[in-house]
Amino acid sequence: MNHLSSIQLNNFRNLAKQEIELCNSTNVFIGANGSGKTNLLESISLLEPGRGFKKKSLETLSEFKNNNPWIVYTKYNQNNNVTGISITFDKTSNGLIKKRILIDGNTTKETLEKNYGLKVVWFLPEMERLFIGSPSIRRNFVDRISYSFDSSVLKNISLYKKLIRERSLILKQNNFDNAWIDTIEDKIANLGYQIIISRKKTITILNQIFNEILNKKQNINICKLSIYGTIEEKINEIIDDNKSIAIFKDELIKYREEDRIKGLCSIGPHRSDLEVIYLKNQVDASLCSTGQQKEIILSILLCQCYCLVKKFNISPIVLLDEVCSHLDDNTRSILLSLTGWLNIQVLMTGTDKNLFSFLSTKSKFFVINNGKVKNE
Repeated sequence: MNHLSSIQLNNFRNLAKQEIELCNSTNVFIGANGSGKTNLLESISLLEPGRGFKKKSLETLSEFKNNNPWIVYTKYNQNNNVTGISITFDKTSNGLIKKRILIDGNTTKETLEKNYGLKVVWFLPEMERLFIGSPSIRRNFVDRISYSFDSSVLKNISLYKKLIRERSLILKQNNFDNAWIDTIEDKIANLGYQIIISRKKTITILNQIFNEILNKKQNINICKLSIYGTIEEKINEIIDDNKSIAIFKDELIKYREEDRIKGLCSIGPHRSDLEVIYLKNQVDASLCSTGQQKEIILSILLCQCYCLVKKFNISPIVLLDEVCSHLDDNTRSILLSLTGWLNIQVLMTGTDKNLFSFLSTKSKFFVINNGKVKNE
């Protein structure tokens, strides 16, 4: 089982310089609001590409006290082979902060997922608003799951968004080169179609796990997920990839004038949305209670983790921030599945130890106070 055996922090937000020894199962961090619990989980989320789960600019994360380097250092145990992973943040000549990952002290351009099978999955309190927030939040949610199955997803989405912006700039010009915009729209249609297919594969996997696996587990209610949008409706029944891409391209051409006036791109996977039906009541997730919505999100993450473990042989590190408030038996069953059934490493936070009484006695508890972490 792959896991983090320890994490060392140096000038990370309000956390004191310290090393924390973790167990390979469930680690629970108890502390008052503002004590540093979420910051600790955030430091681990930085093992994933990007700026961590808070998505704050790197400049806001560091303390740089007395010009000491800001660093997150972890010992990653992969089949009993321990690798030292450092996340350093360097100031460039123009004062910007750049994230850099070192493996056993050496700079690497490879992702941790590609070389070491390291994946991080997280639940944050704000995710409880997933189904009542904007469609972009739900798209990002699906795309993060897709990325955990296929690391090319985020790169495709980033390039796709860049091309969408470039198309808008071209359309703003009174006299633009048709060959130029044709080339851009060809790329948009091809990349957009790849994103649609990636999401479709992810939804199929999740639904399959819900139906074939979780449906057999007591106290876990299943859901049905789907992605919908204008372009998805137009190509949904078409098997031929080239024909689907051609239809996408024709739609982009059709919307050129409208998009020029509005200054946007009216069609594509950036306009899609996620629909989730809670099958117990046959109700859309957006109409479910707050507790049920939390249950749904955690059950989807459980499906994601199951797929990573069983299909890709990857043991994800799961971060659950303030997850134990307002638990019912169904949600508690999902958490028990995450912490025990799949045999993966989980880090949880909360303000009251009593909320975690349902966990295994093998769980390790810590107390955080004013940025200092101690074994309970």
